[in-house]
Amino acid sequence: MAEAFRIHASSPPQVWCAIPTMLITDYMTNIIRNPEWDPIKFEPREEWFEILAQPIQRIRAICLNPPDPFHPNTWVLLLSTSEVGMTSIRLECQPSHHRRTTVILQGSKAKILFQKIPDLELTPPGMSAVFVLNVNPGFTVRDIHRMIVRNNRHKYEIDEEGWNNRTWVYDQIDLFNEHGVFANQDEVEQVKDAFQIRWPGWGPDPLSGGSTMGEIR
Repeated sequence: MAEAFRIHASSPPQVWCAIPTMLITDYMTNIIRNPEWDPIKFEPREEWFEILAQPIQRIRAICLNPPDPFHPNTWVLLLSTSEVGMTSIRLECQPSHHRRTTVILQGSKAKILFQKIPDLELTPPGMSAVFVLNVNPGFTVRDIHRMIVRNNRHKYEIDEEGWNNRTWVYDQIDLFNEHGVFANQDEVEQVKDAFQIRWPGWGPDPLSGGSTMGEIR
């Protein structure tokens, strides 16, 4: 009987320890509560591949009316995919409202929206000004997406009043120009000057809230 419990001297010591385990239900709960958040969104979501494949014929910088005299203009970019068919992809930097900031004090992490726009909406309602930027041939929405991601431009924070929304758009125009997207430099300089103006009214309105790309985690 005692022989059954004998351990030979050459045998390594047997050590028992508790190994933490995670149940399937715990794993799923963790995924739901702490998902890896991607700030880039596509609308419609199921058409993301088609959206990225679209060629770009022109880019329109659109200045929208401010909601009231105490808030700034909002700027968006329309990536024209067909001047004849009048279709485009709206590129916009929006507050997420629920992702907390790590750099600025008040506001939220931004989400970057690539939105398929219905026909006949190359110039959205509520705009104060529109600037057409001619594009060199060969660029697609995927190229724009790649420039944004590779340069960490999808990592951005918007203050709660939205003052640095146009800073993001301004910076992307600079970025696209560095990558040879635009065909006419006079058009680029004209639209960059327009970002320093309050529309409508033509009053000066310098950019505020510098870019925070590269600092955000």
